[in-house]
Amino acid sequence: MAQKRPFDFDDAVRRQARLRQFGLCAHCGDSLADQWEEAHHAIPNQSGDPNNPAHAWLRTVDNCVVLCDLCHHVAHAENTRTGAVAPPEFYEHSHGQDRVRHAAWAARLNLQAALLWGSKVSNPGRRK
Repeated sequence: MAQKRPFDFDDAVRRQARLRQFGLCAHCGDSLADQWEEAHHAIPNQSGDPNNPAHAWLRTVDNCVVLCDLCHHVAHAENTRTGAVAPPEFYEHSHGQDRVRHAAWAARLNLQAALLWGSKVSNPGRRK
């Protein structure tokens, strides 16, 4: 059995994301019925520190989108080791056809990512 990564999604999160998307791929909008699908981190799981409770949101439904296999490869640009290169806006069907909810979700994730990445690039050893 493969070792579980700290920010992997559980089955309940995957189901909730699929329901939020109305069974559509979060990128192309095609039905996920009868397709291989992947639960995907909109903000890469590699961004977080597993020892920081403030980063737990990386494993929640808010950061999960479900993609068809083809769109999963596109989102990663074939790079699955260091996370996806696609921003939250890429997943335009994150809320089915609801563009208003999608835009609010993307803005919220972009803000959380900026806060997360800002905390990682600060230099705690340097005094102002």
